[in-house]
Amino acid sequence: MNLIKYIGRQFGKPTGLAGNFSTFIMNVMNQRQYKAVLQELEIEKNDAVLDIGYGNGYLISKLAKNRDAHFWGIDISEDMLKVASRRNQEFIKNGNMNLSLGDITNTDFESDFFDKVYTINTVYFWTNIDSGLTEIYRILKPGGVFMNVVYSKEFLNSIPYATHGYAKYSQEELREHSFQNGFKIVEVVTIKEKKAYGYILQKV
Repeated sequence: MNLIKYIGRQFGKPTGLAGNFSTFIMNVMNQRQYKAVLQELEIEKNDAVLDIGYGNGYLISKLAKNRDAHFWGIDISEDMLKVASRRNQEFIKNGNMNLSLGDITNTDFESDFFDKVYTINTVYFWTNIDSGLTEIYRILKPGGVFMNVVYSKEFLNSIPYATHGYAKYSQEELREHSFQNGFKIVEVVTIKEKKAYGYILQKV
């Protein structure tokens, strides 16, 4: 397999040793995105929070620390479930976190369940963006917030490995998909000019 194509697939579904390395790289590259989620999501006491694509469990661990909320996470990689579960074993043991395998286009969560949902750089890998947004809308409580953090289409077009397996969206396309699936756009946070943005959406 072409090396660049292999790297691109690892970012979409990390597996094995290469998956561990790719998620480490993600943690380095995504620090500004993580900071934006930590600052903007405004997690409150007793909130039910879902992480879509938790990877090695780095960010969900930071969010769960010193917050009196309950966290769920879904990821399509069985290897990442193992890694993230080890990292967050205390939260899981204490009943504050549940991690599982899952695809956001079709989950088993109850309707109107979550107060907050977030994801960082996963929308490119969803099998269908509208199915994913529809499912997030369903499982959010009325008034609940979804934060969708992405790299810009222009930035992704400049990265060789993003030519394989990435569905890229412009700001206009992401806005349109969000509107079509019922969301109100509360704010678009500029994380890095022309490179990364956070879409804060609300179920109305």
